[in-house]
Amino acid sequence: MSHPTLERHLKASSLRPVYLFFGEEEFLLRRALTRLQEALSQEAGEPVPKTLFDATETRLTEVLGEARTPVLWGGRQFLVVSAAERYKVAELQPLVNYLENPGRDVCLVLVAGGLKAREVERHAVWGRLFKAEAALGFYRLKEGQLPRWLAEEAAQRGKELPPASARGLIEAVGPDLTELVQELDKLVLYVGTEPVITPAAVVQLASRSRSHTIFELVEALGAGQAVRALAILARLLDLGEPPPKILVMLARQVRLLLKAREAVQAAASPAEVSERLGIPGMVAEKLVRQAGKFPQQRLIDLLLALNRTDRSLKRSAAPDRLLLEVAVMELCAP
Repeated sequence: MSHPTLERHLKASSLRPVYLFFGEEEFLLRRALTRLQEALSQEAGEPVPKTLFDATETRLTEVLGEARTPVLWGGRQFLVVSAAERYKVAELQPLVNYLENPGRDVCLVLVAGGLKAREVERHAVWGRLFKAEAALGFYRLKEGQLPRWLAEEAAQRGKELPPASARGLIEAVGPDLTELVQELDKLVLYVGTEPVITPAAVVQLASRSRSHTIFELVEALGAGQAVRALAILARLLDLGEPPPKILVMLARQVRLLLKAREAVQAAASPAEVSERLGIPGMVAEKLVRQAGKFPQQRLIDLLLALNRTDRSLKRSAAPDRLLLEVAVMELCAP
């Protein structure tokens, strides 16, 4: 599903002439744009091309002029403006007038990934779209929501994804929806005609991805093995993992280790750790083993160092790869 409100509009044949798509979840937002374009094409009986504009380069009056200009050979128009949050209130005033008399056979979508729901509701212009059910928010799913979302995605592909399999996939891949869907598609091909994607299948395929490498990297950092840590870091970077994402994955692993260590200190078994952290049993056992190798203060120090490195990546002009390598050397120091 793209977005519940959009699906309702499509089902009732009550599409709005102008939509605002906002929020930080790019995957769901892109899916909604694709769904809308497909629906417009189906309704028109022919492909409806998407015309793209950038708010940093194109004034809104130009876009609206395009919307009011009929296509030479007739047919529908699908206009999409990115970075629409850059338009100031005064620049958006023509949109208010346009809404009174929108172009025929035109669907205009203003994409503003940087906007928050509260900003939209209170905005002089975006608020109008919000009241008209034309401002649709696309938010990051919380980790607790991901298993059900993945199960629904699997069902659309004709497969059953039990909760344990979903949690294993999330642990192996991380919370990024684009990557989760890519790995899910691989799993669907991997299991072939089998109706259920088992936890074993997830372990065999998805766990060969970055999570194992991150696990190794954290272990090398904790043991102060600089040469090994640099080699693992190079492997991740060569595979195309962006440095900021590597930091996020490292921080997530360290936080899990802290939670696992706290649970073990409270005399929790690996099975109880699995239940508390919402991760597969095999992953919990591995996490408990690794947590036992780290003093709690060492994990806290690692987390603080990762936070400092994150600030350096955002502020420094030095190459990201170099900053990460320097950070690894520092993290491995006694």
